[in-house]
Amino acid sequence: MDFLIYPLPGDIQRHITNGLFSTAQNEIKKRLEEHKLPDAEVRRLFFELHRMKLLRKTYPYTEKEAYALLKKSFKDITKEEFQGLIRDGKIDWMYIEDEKRFERRFDSNLAFSSKEYKTRQKATKASRESSKRRKVINDAIARLLKGGKPKTYNVRAKVSMKREHPENQRVRVWLPFPKEAFQQSSVKLIRASHEHFVADNFVDQRTVYMEGTDTEEFSIEFEYNVREWIGAEKLFPSQPEEKDIAEKSPHVRFTTYLWSILDMIFDGKDYADFDDLTRARKIYDFVTLNVSYSYVLPYALYDNIPEYVATVFKGDCGFQALLFLTLCRMVGIPTKWQSGWSIAPLSASPHDWTIIYLEKFGWVPVDLSFGGSRRDDESMRLFYFTNLDGFRMFANTDFQVDLVPLKYSWRSDPYDNQVGEMEYTDVDKSCIIDTRSEIEVLKFDEI
Repeated sequence: MDFLIYPLPGDIQRHITNGLFSTAQNEIKKRLEEHKLPDAEVRRLFFELHRMKLLRKTYPYTEKEAYALLKKSFKDITKEEFQGLIRDGKIDWMYIEDEKRFERRFDSNLAFSSKEYKTRQKATKASRESSKRRKVINDAIARLLKGGKPKTYNVRAKVSMKREHPENQRVRVWLPFPKEAFQQSSVKLIRASHEHFVADNFVDQRTVYMEGTDTEEFSIEFEYNVREWIGAEKLFPSQPEEKDIAEKSPHVRFTTYLWSILDMIFDGKDYADFDDLTRARKIYDFVTLNVSYSYVLPYALYDNIPEYVATVFKGDCGFQALLFLTLCRMVGIPTKWQSGWSIAPLSASPHDWTIIYLEKFGWVPVDLSFGGSRRDDESMRLFYFTNLDGFRMFANTDFQVDLVPLKYSWRSDPYDNQVGEMEYTDVDKSCIIDTRSEIEVLKFDEI
């Protein structure tokens, strides 16, 4: 994905920003036909064609549909209020071919950004499950803060994927599968819906690979043990690798702007004057106290995620984790990516966090969004700096790496894999983005 640091021609960028996708597509094809360009710029232009497909999917609602959704999501919404939210930039929309189209989770983001709308939000089955899961997690943190012994859980879960608009075509599928490392052990594949290949444990984004027809549902069921992680226990002595301190374009880049953020975090002092624990804590405080949680567009639509977060001060779990990871590496703290799910007895959802290497303690966990969402309780906010609850499943230990076997078409998420990927077996066909995944918690027992 290094090609994303190459510039997008201004006229094409303007057409995309204005929602004139057909015009932009024609200009891209014309540019590719009439000019000799560097290979990376060619890939950038082809990727913009993919991005426009993602944008169409990400902004599915007409103005009429968006208003209906808002009335369904919140109490006492009027048409005048809806128009005021549009006018004031409170809900996310864009023009696509001269028509206003609204982002698929604009209603949830309105509740994240406004206390008033949070109180007016109607309860749903999903929100009730989320509240119950949060209570289970908070109760576990409270127990650990009181000196409780870390627990280990045995978890069985299922993840499935299917296509929304099947074409009776042969497809390749990758579903996330737990790694056996750090706080996770005793990983077993219980069953799979198709003949399959399980990636080795050393692969940074571990999956179960299958092939079949896009009219079918693909699924795996697995089991693993996971331990609550109190970082000071120094359970994991493995040494950091060179990649844990390195840049990785296009997102993990040590840019001038991010250096200015670090200068602000350290009050103009040399970060080398502080030990690594203090350095990490200052960065953690900056992110968790300044960045608010928000759903984001597909990651493929951003050119530099850490800079985005550090300028708008909002983002989801992965955005916050990536900003923290980048800033830590810039000041010499080895940092790894961990991602998969937040999973408790009731439900599960995709989630990202980090682990950092400290000279005194070795590897310890840091969860930015879980910490930041607990600003109202300082002890719980600080818990997620070097500690982690046991309600996790991680399949990934690095950001932006290839799947095994290699996926040839553009990925739905080029950087992470929490719910799976699908493509045609015919590599000449376009990529598949109309997939839907489901996570089920089958068992969650304390050992």
